[in-house]
Amino acid sequence: MSNHTPVSAMPAASQSSVKVQPQTWSLPLTDIVSEIHEQAVPDFAAQALDRLQGSLYASLKYLQLCEPGQVLPHTWVGYRNGEIAGVLLFRIQGRCAKVVSEVITLDPCQIDAFSVCVFRHFPGVRRIAFNAVSLQSPPCSLPNQYFAYSENYVLKLPASNAAYIAALGKSTRQSVRGYRNRLQRDFPEFSWTAYANDALTAEQQRELVLTLQRFKRESMSARGKSAHIDPAETERLLTMAAECGLFGIGLIQGRVCAGALSCRIGDTYVMLLSASDPTMSTYRLGMLTCLWSIVDCIDRGARECHLLWGRYTYKHQLLAVPRILCRMTVYPSMRHMLLQPLTVLMMLLRSQYVRGEQWLREQVVAQKIPGLRWLIRLYRLMKPKQPVFGTIFKRLRNRSESMIAGKKTMGAAGAEVVGTAEQSRCPIQFP
Repeated sequence: MSNHTPVSAMPAASQSSVKVQPQTWSLPLTDIVSEIHEQAVPDFAAQALDRLQGSLYASLKYLQLCEPGQVLPHTWVGYRNGEIAGVLLFRIQGRCAKVVSEVITLDPCQIDAFSVCVFRHFPGVRRIAFNAVSLQSPPCSLPNQYFAYSENYVLKLPASNAAYIAALGKSTRQSVRGYRNRLQRDFPEFSWTAYANDALTAEQQRELVLTLQRFKRESMSARGKSAHIDPAETERLLTMAAECGLFGIGLIQGRVCAGALSCRIGDTYVMLLSASDPTMSTYRLGMLTCLWSIVDCIDRGARECHLLWGRYTYKHQLLAVPRILCRMTVYPSMRHMLLQPLTVLMMLLRSQYVRGEQWLREQVVAQKIPGLRWLIRLYRLMKPKQPVFGTIFKRLRNRSESMIAGKKTMGAAGAEVVGTAEQSRCPIQFP
């Protein structure tokens, strides 16, 4: 475990143009000693964040790809007994501190220490917004609101492939063996090979990613679903793949029929893309692809593999466990919470909306009534983040904060995007 003494000089490569010593806070309600680096991400903090969380969406590299040209965020570093216990990146937006580290796991002590430190260091901040965090248990020292809205499927990896295969359920092992034997019997020339990022050229990586995204799109279309194409997300994906990617490629007579892309963050692999030719669905090639990719991660000494969101049976069969992802808002005191009624109301509305949608989805799965899918689509029109309602609530919230603080603040809205790709037959030959 890496060690770093608080209040040490920041490495020049990741700090802001003005060198400022971080302030250190020792809080009475926790054993965590905190320090904040303003508009700087020290190298040791970025490395510790990758090691502790193993999350692509918390990585500084990915953040810089998503926000090119922006100044570096602030960095909070928490120490316990001289060892780094937590790292969070955040930005100040008006009177809100927005945590930009996402898909991470936090314990109550970390949340309390970070929140108190931010409220003391930035007196004008009236709330802290977390997105996509797994809570071991909710914080208890400060007023807060939170609700679950998604999940990240995480697989803890054993030391060997033999141990992993042995841990699978008996029926899963039999199914995998049966589909694999059938595939090899019908296509004896089939091969699966793993490649590190430096083993493929940039052109080969691009062609493979576009082919897998096409497979994913066609598979979703066959199930009556659609996916939005985001070229910017595809470029970010390719950039990360070139730096820390692991590619798995299934070939039949030189033609790509399946593949996967994972990125290594610390000791964790994040599986960003896994797809197979939908015309070979009778072989359960999609599940086999995911299994072989997990085996490739074990071969490289990974500690965990993140399969991300999406409730699919094969993830449970492969022993992945869902970690609930929450949105959370923390307030400095109950008085400050009561002075932000529209923010509190929006959190309540969004939480009730998510619960309602989850209930409808459960009914679709349990009762298998196709008509309920249309009801879900109609229900989505009521989502609080829809343009009309979202704009109205933002204007009201900003006007309310302006009256309280004497200063108008601007809100920012995000968009959830599922990446797919352009048509490509992947003519590139792989080694």
